[in-house]
Amino acid sequence: MDETTAIPPAGVPARVPPRYKELVEQWGAAIGVEEARNRWGQLVAAAEDGAITLVAMDTTASLGYPTWAAIAPLDKVADPGRCPVWALTSARPKLADVFADATRFPDGAPQILTRHRRPVAAVVAALTLVDLPPDGERIAVDAFLREGGTITLGFDPGQDGATDDEGEVIQEPIPEGYFAVAKEPDGREVGRGEGDSVAEALLRLWRPPAHLYSDEPPFDPWGKPRPDDLPDSTVQF
Repeated sequence: MDETTAIPPAGVPARVPPRYKELVEQWGAAIGVEEARNRWGQLVAAAEDGAITLVAMDTTASLGYPTWAAIAPLDKVADPGRCPVWALTSARPKLADVFADATRFPDGAPQILTRHRRPVAAVVAALTLVDLPPDGERIAVDAFLREGGTITLGFDPGQDGATDDEGEVIQEPIPEGYFAVAKEPDGREVGRGEGDSVAEALLRLWRPPAHLYSDEPPFDPWGKPRPDDLPDSTVQF
């Protein structure tokens, strides 16, 4: 008897595109647009509690790969005050449009969802959630600025790659992108974020964990040993 294979919901690719594997491992398999419509209230409530639901769109002909959206918590949007707003009841019958507006390249934008005019969740392009720093390390932009910090935005034009005479790559190309740099009032840099847009750079603005930096000078193996490294016979009191 031939082995049967489960058929994914309409609009959901049979295989997970490589760019989304990290998100699927963390948040589970994507669902289709119709399933999202049928479970709309439940999925938005889950986003309010911090969960993310991946929604697979149909293959985008112009790009040649499936485009996914995500129903996500508001803290996954860098600047929700500048985003389009949908009431939950208005968004449900037009979900395909909501997802398309969030994922459209290159001018897609997060779509804010409201209940009784209060923002509760968002629909975002799933790719903006890839490689996000852990929540505990993100810099809350509004609070950071209110406390006197500064954030500098900039654009990096990138760099073309290079090959040798035999066609071997000797320098990988560096894509263009935006960056955000956070500094304390005393001018000390405390965080940096990068992305394909200003919003993504702000969303990825994070403070490195303590184990990645230290105020102590680097260890010199040829220098004078510290007292606690000396043999017992040489320690002086």
